[in-house]
Amino acid sequence: MYFMRRSFAFAMVALLALTMALAVLGCGAKKEESAATPPPAEMTPPGTMMSDSTMTSDSTAMGH
Repeated sequence: MYFMRRSFAFAMVALLALTMALAVLGCGAKKEESAATPPPAEMTPPGTMMSDSTMTSDSTAMGH
């Protein structure tokens, strides 16, 4: 019984180490994606506002 409990504990520690190693490798690969920025031609100049064409004016909303 002692051997089985001890081997279970070692298996849990090994599984935890494997999980942490995969998490570190997975999170480390995301740094490359953030380096991709849109070209300067597609970016809006600073100080200008982009118009929101999804907003529609509804004159019946006020109920006057």
